[in-house]
Amino acid sequence: MASTKSASPEPIPLSLDNPSTALGEIVVFIDGRGDTAGILEFAGVLAQEHAARLIGVFVQPEPAVTPAETFARGKGIGEVTEAHRSEVEEIESRCRSGFENVVRRHGLRSEWRSLHHFSSEVGVHAYYADLVVIARPEPAVQTASPPGLAESLVLSSGRPILLFPPHSKVSKVRRVLVAWNATRESVRAAADALPMLARAEAVEVLVVDHERHPRHGQDPGADIARHLARHGARVEIRRVSSGGQDVGRLLLSEADAFRADLVVMGAYGHSQVREWMFGGVTRTVLYEAAVPVLMSR
Repeated sequence: MASTKSASPEPIPLSLDNPSTALGEIVVFIDGRGDTAGILEFAGVLAQEHAARLIGVFVQPEPAVTPAETFARGKGIGEVTEAHRSEVEEIESRCRSGFENVVRRHGLRSEWRSLHHFSSEVGVHAYYADLVVIARPEPAVQTASPPGLAESLVLSSGRPILLFPPHSKVSKVRRVLVAWNATRESVRAAADALPMLARAEAVEVLVVDHERHPRHGQDPGADIARHLARHGARVEIRRVSSGGQDVGRLLLSEADAFRADLVVMGAYGHSQVREWMFGGVTRTVLYEAAVPVLMSR
């Protein structure tokens, strides 16, 4: 695998008064499944660094129904319903306690919202945020049926979606890898991530198989590196050849080698009423990344 590496021009100091380098509102979606402590701490630290308002959106999980409960009749149906309601309330109480603990420790402005899992308005809560943080979907849920919330937000919200992987220990974004191929989606992702890129200690612009993307120009990655540097980012460029290997896994391997806390990339895909489809690289990163990933499209 061939590669080249070059430094960007000297970065211009970040102006904290520049609205393009700040996040005002961060929405974090949680449903009580798995460990919520990691994603809440990550969102809380990010909100503190950017003096942002943190909005917790609890999406009530659909209670699991046991085989015996499916045979409930009459009074039994009411008892099952009440048991499920109590279960959801307990889960929300636990999640809200964790959220309030993060808010208190980091001195944040905050808001808590609770939604039914079947509400058609769940996605609307992402529309008016500067950044959405949500748990990365598990590989087992890949299907041709309608997408889950995370996939749906990536495809249709029009907002930058930061996918937080299970069991991740990342709490601060200090090193960022930007997957760059000079397409509209990658332009959008770099722009959406600018507040974090400007504050990062190191940013690597990764260009894979630049010869396949003529929009790069004569010096692939140089233009976006200059643009990011002018906003305060400390940028280096790395160009690699995939050599025919899976580009998605190559991207994740490069992120690991760079010790990235965050990967930034454009998301490629489309959704229809009864099916959805992601591009191969997007699909690999979406379901396999071990570090947080910001996707835009």
